[in-house]
Amino acid sequence: MQIRQQREDMSKESAILEAATRSFLRKGFSGVSMEEIARESNVAKQTLYSYFKGKDGLFRAIIHAQSDAFFATLPHNDDQTQNIEEFLHIMGERAMDMLFKRDTLALYRVIVSETPRFPELGKFYWQSGAQAFTDRLSHFLIARGFPKGEAQSATEQFLSFMFGTLLTKTLLNKEYHPSKEEKKAHIEQAVSAFFMLNGKYVTEKVNP
Repeated sequence: MQIRQQREDMSKESAILEAATRSFLRKGFSGVSMEEIARESNVAKQTLYSYFKGKDGLFRAIIHAQSDAFFATLPHNDDQTQNIEEFLHIMGERAMDMLFKRDTLALYRVIVSETPRFPELGKFYWQSGAQAFTDRLSHFLIARGFPKGEAQSATEQFLSFMFGTLLTKTLLNKEYHPSKEEKKAHIEQAVSAFFMLNGKYVTEKVNP
């Protein structure tokens, strides 16, 4: 009986998150009320508040769920079977796949537009996504012999080369979406630039 109740609670929470995501992506954070989310979720307002104390907590839960889903696809940074080049390619491919999903881009646009009024949401989004990803890659490089400061700089350089104007172009032009070939080319360029700039810290053999 308890297991059944837990499953029902998880299903209801998932339905609320899905409905809230649709509402936020359609109207933005400030344009949606808890009452509207309750109607969209087909639950009573009291039920909604039993799961989430307010709109801020609900929005953070959406960000957290997206972040958890993404990081579950990443290799562990303590995996000794992967060299730096392989790890960079995998991290780059997973980041590209996630970031350029239409729902991810839509949520990103909402965050950017709402951050001036709700700076804590922008900060939470950064910490849950970009900062956590940077930390994961930096820690991997430190474990491979990079000094801490250089690992952070190398990671930021890698991400800049990989996304560069591609992300800006996509965010500002809804009709444009990078092709698989474009994303692959940006990853290759970023990996090449990484080894050109940080070769003195790399002792392993790089594939030609």
